[in-house]
Amino acid sequence: MKMKQIIATGFLITGVLFTTNSVYAQVGSTQVNETVDLTVQDDIENEEIIEELEDLENTDTAEVEDAAGITPDSFMYFFDQAAENLQLLFTTDSEKESDLLLQIVKERLLESEQMVEEEKDEYVNDLIDDYLGTLQKAQEEVAEVVADETIDNEVKEELSEELEESTTVTDEVSEKIDEDKREEFEEKQQEAYLVANVVKDLDNEKVKELRNQGFGFGEIVKIVSLAEESGKTEDEIVSLLQEGRGYGEVAKELNIAPSQIMGKVMKKKEKELEERLETAQESGDEEAILKLSTSLDNINRKKIEFKIYDEYMELEEEVKAELAEIQAALASGEITQEEADEKIAELKQESEEELAELKEDAEEDLGELDEEEREQAKEAREEAKEKREEERELEKEERKKEREAAKEKREKERELEKEKREEAREAAKEKREKEKELAKERREEEREAAKKERERNKELAKEKREQAKDKRGQEDDDEDDKDIDQDEDNENVEDEDEDED
Repeated sequence: MKMKQIIATGFLITGVLFTTNSVYAQVGSTQVNETVDLTVQDDIENEEIIEELEDLENTDTAEVEDAAGITPDSFMYFFDQAAENLQLLFTTDSEKESDLLLQIVKERLLESEQMVEEEKDEYVNDLIDDYLGTLQKAQEEVAEVVADETIDNEVKEELSEELEESTTVTDEVSEKIDEDKREEFEEKQQEAYLVANVVKDLDNEKVKELRNQGFGFGEIVKIVSLAEESGKTEDEIVSLLQEGRGYGEVAKELNIAPSQIMGKVMKKKEKELEERLETAQESGDEEAILKLSTSLDNINRKKIEFKIYDEYMELEEEVKAELAEIQAALASGEITQEEADEKIAELKQESEEELAELKEDAEEDLGELDEEEREQAKEAREEAKEKREEERELEKEERKKEREAAKEKREKERELEKEKREEAREAAKEKREKEKELAKERREEEREAAKKERERNKELAKEKREQAKDKRGQEDDDEDDKDIDQDEDNENVEDEDEDED
C-alpha cells in the first residue's frame, strides 16, 4: 500500500490483505450531528501529507523495457486484446502461459501509466480491473509451475520474481483508482506478493489436498499463513472458513494482523536477498549487486510502511471503539448531545495529534532510511571511484606490461633475427666450404679417374701393340707356311707331269 494513500484516505481503509467490513453503531432516531472526521485538517492537511510522502515508496525492482503498445483509447485496442486471448487459448503449457500472463499484466500497467500521462483517466480503472484479473490468473499459473517438481528451479525463480515485480504500481496510477476499488486492489496485490514468495516453500502434498478442496493458490497461501501464525492446523482454518467467515474475520478472530504475515514474508525475503547479495559481491557480479541492492531498499521501505500501517490500524480501532462508546452512551441517555459533541471533539483532536505523531514517526523513519541510502550510495560511489581508479591503475600497469612485453618481444625478435642471420651466414659458409671440399674431392676423383683411364689406355695400347706384333708374326708364319705349301704343290705338279711323261 502506498503511504500517501494510508494517510490521505483517513480512517476509511478497513483492511488490506484480509477484508473485514466495518459496522458503525447507529443510534436509533438520535443521530450524532457531527461526523467524525479523522483526517488531518488545518495544520495537517491531506494534500500536504500527500506531497510530503510523495516519494515514500520506491517499489521498482526491475525496469520494464516493454512498450505499452496499443492503448484503450484506440479502436484497434479490441483487436489487441483479442490477439492476447487467442494466444492464451492456444497456450497449454503452464510455464509458457505464466510468462504470457505476466507480459499481459505488465502491458496493462504500462497502458495505465500512459493513460495517466496523457490525462485520460477515464480508462484507468477499467485497465486496473483487467490488470487485477490477469494478475490473479498469473499467480495461479506461476504457482502451478512452482509446485511442479519436474520444472527447473531457475525457471521457477524467474517467474516468481516477475510475479513479485508485477505487484508494483506507480503512485500516479494508484491515485486514479476509485476509492471503492482501492481495498480490492491492495488485497490482490499483496496476495500475489505472498504467492510469489510463499508457494515455493509449501508442502506439495498439503497444496494438493487444499487444491482438491477447491482452493486457489492465493487462498492456500492465506490458509497456510494463518495456520502458521495461529498455531492451528490448515483443517481448522478451513473449518472456520466453511462456517461462512471471511479471511479477514478469521484473521481478526485469531488476532492476526495482515501486516504480521507480510512482515514475516518480507523478513524471510530480506534474509534471502542478503545472502544472494553477499554471493554476488563475492563474485563481483555488478548487475546482480545493483538489482539485489534495489530490492533490499524496497523491502526496507515496505517494512516501514507496514509498521506505520499497523500503528494506523491500532489507532483506527481505538477511535472506533471510543466512538461506539460515545454513541452507546448517547443512545442510553447517559450523556447529552452536547456532551457527546464535546467528547467527539476531544476524540478528534486526540486522533489528529496521534496521527501527527504517526506522520512524524514516518518522516523520521524515512529520513533515517533516506540518510542510510544516501550513505550507502555515497559509499557505493566511493567504492566505484576507487574501483575505477584501481582499474585505471591496473590498466596502466597492464599497458606498461604490454609495452615492456612488446619491447622485450621486439628485442627478442631482433636477437632471434640476428641469430638467424648468423646461423644463415655460418650455414652459407659451411655450405661453401663443403661445396669446395666436394669440388676438390670431385677434381681429385676426376684426376684419379683420368690417370687410371690413361694407364688403362696405355695398357690397352700396349696390349694392342703386343697383339699387333703377335698378329704380324703369325701372319709372317702363315705366309711362310703358305709359300711352303705352294712350293710343295708346285713340286707335286711337277711330279705328276713327270709321271705322265
